[in-house]
Amino acid sequence: MESLQGRVAVITGASRGIGLGIARRLHERGARVVLCARSAEGVAAAVHELDPTGETAVGAAVHVSDDDAARDLLAQARERWGGLDLLVNNAAANPHFGTTVSVDRGRWQKIIDVNLWAPLRWTQLAVEAGLGAERAGSVLMISSNLGQTPGSPSGVYGMSKAALDYLTAQMAVELGPRIRVNGIAPGVVETAFAAPLVAHGAKVYGDWPVPRFGQPEDIATAAEFLLGDTGSWITGQVLTVDGGALLGGDEFSSLESRELPA
Repeated sequence: MESLQGRVAVITGASRGIGLGIARRLHERGARVVLCARSAEGVAAAVHELDPTGETAVGAAVHVSDDDAARDLLAQARERWGGLDLLVNNAAANPHFGTTVSVDRGRWQKIIDVNLWAPLRWTQLAVEAGLGAERAGSVLMISSNLGQTPGSPSGVYGMSKAALDYLTAQMAVELGPRIRVNGIAPGVVETAFAAPLVAHGAKVYGDWPVPRFGQPEDIATAAEFLLGDTGSWITGQVLTVDGGALLGGDEFSSLESRELPA
């Protein structure tokens, strides 16, 4: 098991699902964690689960597109625990399910703002706040296997994640050697975010080499490896964690958009 004793980690979109799973794993390995998400109630519940005393886990209701709130949260993490070591850019949005030619400007902009600009901006602000200043830092981008193949009814979302994968490699070059930057591209994980796909389970995973949906713990295991010292010679990489879905063929391209709710 990776030891992250004393590391300070900030995780966006951490009140539930993959974000909470990663926060839970990092905390179990000794990291002090800062959780943020839009819902104040959700963040409070997540923090209480990890550490009711608030000594090793804190949180705040922050929208990832709010520059001032992001800057304040990162500064508070550094001031509270004397450093900033790990950043997990997990928050994501997908308000458009359908063909790319039918997307409107508002939904397009929200997807790009949350899925691409926010990870870049939080990384910029984390560097300004001292990420990697005291000891080697690590950034993790949560992408999607939809960024690796076209044909999905979530094509705009997939485009944003393909761009995020490029951003991951670019930031790895720019921020090395003090800061490593890697990504994880999950397939369908059983979370509220993926609920419409989970509801059509048999049509989704029947041909996968590992025929089941992922769990937040599957992604947390990969995150622990890439963020910690065990992965210290890995940077600029995006690890696909999807049960072999892209190898199995159909993935989402076999699902017609009319089969799932908009």
